[in-house]
Amino acid sequence: MKKYYSLIFIITIIIGCQPILRTVTGIKKPKVESFNTILNYIETNKLPIDKSKNFYLSSSVDYKRLSKLRDTFFRLPDIYLFNKKGEFLEENLYCLSLKKQNKNKSEMNYFSKIYKTDSIISQSKKIDYLEKFLINSEQEKAVFARDTAIAIILWAKFLGDKKNLKHIVESKRSLEEADNLIKIYYLNIDTLESWKE
Repeated sequence: MKKYYSLIFIITIIIGCQPILRTVTGIKKPKVESFNTILNYIETNKLPIDKSKNFYLSSSVDYKRLSKLRDTFFRLPDIYLFNKKGEFLEENLYCLSLKKQNKNKSEMNYFSKIYKTDSIISQSKKIDYLEKFLINSEQEKAVFARDTAIAIILWAKFLGDKKNLKHIVESKRSLEEADNLIKIYYLNIDTLESWKE
């Protein structure tokens, strides 16, 4: 009986703390968005996003397709990295150790090291795969640059203003410091009203 009351108490705390956690983290409840509301959000919050390089999922089933790039479901915020051949750079324990080292040192940044590491290349996961289900605000298929390193910064309006701004600004700065030839794109993963489902 004591375990039962303990469980009820823990569940009550978790449920009761959700509004506080959302306020602290800045994460909002996801809403159905339109291309215009997202573009207005970018302008209003002065997000450093090149709108011509901002893409969207073309339908709700694309969440599942997107998750195939990672071993687990996609995470937010996140960055997908592709080498000059369009091959996905799969983060592993080596990458995580580099991230930890990068936080402690300011000499060479994480992305510089990752793009020079051949052991994390996934030849079966390529940028062409994303072009099949990503669209721009005109609902045209995404087309990525070829023969250049690519970074795709994932973001969502429901993450909140502060978290989006911090993630996008820091990611963009680090990528540009690593190599100014890296083409940076953005992927908004909010639910869109244009989805037919």
